[in-house]
Amino acid sequence: MITRHRHLLISMFLLGVIGLCFGCSDGGDTPFATTTPISAVTSNIETDTEKPGVQINDVSNGENQFTGLGCSACHSTGSDKIIGPGLSGIKSKGDDYIRESITNPAAIIVEGFQDLMPKGFTNLKQADLDDLVGYLNSLN
Repeated sequence: MITRHRHLLISMFLLGVIGLCFGCSDGGDTPFATTTPISAVTSNIETDTEKPGVQINDVSNGENQFTGLGCSACHSTGSDKIIGPGLSGIKSKGDDYIRESITNPAAIIVEGFQDLMPKGFTNLKQADLDDLVGYLNSLN
């Protein structure tokens, strides 16, 4: 009887070890199915108080915003002046400058230009604004 229990316990132990081995190798999402330490995995989870360190903007959507919002009617993507200044090299001004110029255009008037930019861009979705800034940063 004791031998039976011992064999049963040993069998259960071996099945558990085999299960853990398969769990480690199948690439699943269980804590046992990774070679990455758990602390490294959980540190990538964004909480309400944390912001991601690197944001990737959809430059293609930013270009669509630039065209769809009518920016291209007044601004060239080069150095040509239309109604507003050309946007070539605007990246050097920084993201905050670009965002402020879009959402509060009266705050920053480029010398030699008038305050003619529409004021309605304060209602842009944050993601679209970020993508638009990413697109403008991609201009040479």
